[in-house]
Amino acid sequence: MIIGLSSLGKVFDISKQKYPVDILVSLGGDNGLRIKKTLSLYDNNMSKSNKIILTGVDNFDTNIKIYELDWRASYLVKKGVAKDNIIYNTQAENTLQEVLFIKQYMLEYDLHSVIFITDPPHTKRIGFFASTIAKYEDNNLSYILVATDNSWWDKDRYYTNPEAVIYIINESIKYIYYYIQYMLGNLNAQ
Repeated sequence: MIIGLSSLGKVFDISKQKYPVDILVSLGGDNGLRIKKTLSLYDNNMSKSNKIILTGVDNFDTNIKIYELDWRASYLVKKGVAKDNIIYNTQAENTLQEVLFIKQYMLEYDLHSVIFITDPPHTKRIGFFASTIAKYEDNNLSYILVATDNSWWDKDRYYTNPEAVIYIINESIKYIYYYIQYMLGNLNAQ
């Protein structure tokens, strides 16, 4: 059991090697690291369309009036990304909705590949949503999961950092919930 628990970092961090794709997606819930990684990928010509989609609910911290999409877009523009190359998705309120929105967007605009930028332990759930629920491959869509560079994350020793442990616990609960809802629920419906 101890070996299994200590290996959860490798289970949840399934980020992959990156290569140029049609579009970049910086997922919501960003503390600044996702948008920095997105800009780095953009600057290294990883978006063939030169487009970036920003997702997330536009009310990150209403107490100080900082809006998630606004500050991330402003950051990109200040760093040289043209406003016309930034696309907003304000409808998605959670990761599953973000993945489904991106699928529809790609199909509508004849795009075939995407990089999702997120935190390392979040990649497993995104991969599950994209492959199992949204069925990207069935629609000839490909995706790459690229992780941010977090000082608190080490997939081999995540259990040494309280922030990483909490993240893994939260992701485990969410993954199990969605797996039961969509995989086992579908089996019972058949």
